[in-house]
Amino acid sequence: MPKVEVVEYTDAVCSTAWGAEPLLRRLDWRHGHHLTWRKVMGGLVGNAATGKDGWDRVSAAEPMSAYWKRVWKLTGMPYPHPMRLMLQSTDPLGAAVKAAELQGQDVAHRVLRRFREQIFLFGIGPQTPDEFEAATQGVPGLDQARWRTDQQRPDVAAAYQADWRETREPNDYVRHLKHDSPMNGELKHSEGHDRYALPTLIFKGPGGEHTVAGWVPYEEYEAGLEAAMPGATADPRPDPTPQEAFARWGVLTEQELAFLCGQGAEAPAGAATYDWGDGLAYFNGAEAQGRL
Repeated sequence: MPKVEVVEYTDAVCSTAWGAEPLLRRLDWRHGHHLTWRKVMGGLVGNAATGKDGWDRVSAAEPMSAYWKRVWKLTGMPYPHPMRLMLQSTDPLGAAVKAAELQGQDVAHRVLRRFREQIFLFGIGPQTPDEFEAATQGVPGLDQARWRTDQQRPDVAAAYQADWRETREPNDYVRHLKHDSPMNGELKHSEGHDRYALPTLIFKGPGGEHTVAGWVPYEEYEAGLEAAMPGATADPRPDPTPQEAFARWGVLTEQELAFLCGQGAEAPAGAATYDWGDGLAYFNGAEAQGRL
């Protein structure tokens, strides 16, 4: 049976992409049997210090937290409270995700999620190989020594640059999109280039290509999938129980737990609770070990 390729343009430091995590987890849980998934690392921040005398990672942190708090009011996903250490560029981080792909797409997806949690739950924007390692201790399937070596490979750098360029080659749909909503998916301009808004998903299947850009309701993702392969949404997997959700993902915010498992869902016995300042997140035993 044919599958739909999902191409996701994203970046670990993008608060809207972080906000979309519950939606994309639901999409993958319900319809993953119809999907292959490719994440394109967009390189949202080239150099945050450009044109800013005296920029440093500590003083730059709290202004970002204040911005992300506004996004939290829209998405319900945590913002760093407090933000302790900002990253200067997302390029090393994006290349590190591409290096993790050499150990499998699932490993790379777990690494990217850990980076997001390090930023938006713990307030630390990882920038260096040592910080990458600290953020990803215990990631299932990740060989840390190999990963650190792979981060220096020329072909990994080339793979990241290919992602960076692809993000800056938006399709005609996005170039003509008018989307009157917060965090919209219209064509973006940054550091002298046009690019996709993050996140943008393109569904590619027998029904053609269908783009879902920016902050949108969950139903738009299912509509994109259905358009790319008519009938694909007719056999969704039942939504997970809390036990199934924590077995699959390990860490869920309050927003994710409610969205994925239903309003009123409770974390299973044994899950560790983390108060990030304006709400809670939950860690299963394996994820809590060494992190909380």
